[in-house]
Amino acid sequence: MKKYNFDQLIDRTNTCSFKWDNVTYPASGMLPMPVADMDFPVAEEILATLNRLTSHAVLGYAIVPDALKLAAQAKLLQSYGWETELEWQVWIPGIVPGIAAACAAFTSPQDGILTAVPVYHPFHLVADWVDRPLFTFPMVQSGNRWTYDFEAFEEALKKGPKVFLFCNPHNPGGTVFNNAEIERIRELCAHYNCLIVSDEIHADLPIRPQSTHQCIKSEINFFATSKAYNTAGLAGAFAIIPDKEIRDAFIKKTNGFFPMLTRHSIEVMHTSLTMSSDWLDSLLPYLRANHDFLFESVNALPGLEMLPLEATYLAWISFDPAMHGDFQKRLFKAGLHVLRGEQFKGGHFIRLNFACPRVHLEKAISIIQDVVYAGA
Repeated sequence: MKKYNFDQLIDRTNTCSFKWDNVTYPASGMLPMPVADMDFPVAEEILATLNRLTSHAVLGYAIVPDALKLAAQAKLLQSYGWETELEWQVWIPGIVPGIAAACAAFTSPQDGILTAVPVYHPFHLVADWVDRPLFTFPMVQSGNRWTYDFEAFEEALKKGPKVFLFCNPHNPGGTVFNNAEIERIRELCAHYNCLIVSDEIHADLPIRPQSTHQCIKSEINFFATSKAYNTAGLAGAFAIIPDKEIRDAFIKKTNGFFPMLTRHSIEVMHTSLTMSSDWLDSLLPYLRANHDFLFESVNALPGLEMLPLEATYLAWISFDPAMHGDFQKRLFKAGLHVLRGEQFKGGHFIRLNFACPRVHLEKAISIIQDVVYAGA
């Protein structure tokens, strides 16, 4: 197995980084952990692909080749046990625009969109983007994991939404939904005639080795390699849409809005889907060690709680506002940028990205500790 150095420190400042070059940051000293990309160099195989394409010296329009389609089909079968047809595939520049297109295509101002909260913010912002009503229901803590309040879910479905946006694994809760939960979601949405649009971008990032991703196999399912292989800056994803009528309606809504995929994104996705397992075999233990270190450190502090994640590298940490006030703002002033729970419709929480070298995580925990005890 190849050795990847996830402790390597790479200066990402002054690289047009959405994460590191935030205009609100002071001149120096901010440790950013908000945006969901990893601070690790990509795999050697991906660098080799990029170097080969760049050295070709032509950056023309590109098509999605059969080799990529077959690799995606094989991935779904091998990793998730889903037999699909090539014609079900729709290749798109990203999952967020895909979600917006789906909501625009399959809802009207009279029915609207449903999602659980807290949730990755485009899931609730999309309602304003496409001028639709938004319906929500709460996730609840069950034991040491987040899941759905299924009674509230059904009550929300009774209001008549036509699209349910499903995030699996869940961002920010880190939940890998099990078979029973998946089947209940499918049954309820079918009963109330609500189309399921599923985002499964974190499927290959289990924190618990025993957490097995279950595809919901719904009307529209989105996948991408960008989270697991840290290529978020190269736009590319695909939808699996088994029904031709739904597929055609989705494609029609994207016409004139979605750009063609670049050759770089196409071939990097193909490399990600066909390279050896060495990258994930090395990455996942590192992320698990970071998770465990953060989990133990956070739960040792007064007024903070973190449930163990089942997947993703995005910690969802609750805080007691009576003890810690505006905790996100206090952390920001102390030099640590994390996202506030309100961004996800989540209340008194912060979301922290721990896909970083251990030294950065140690610094983040030190800042959190200082801020907690400064307010004690």
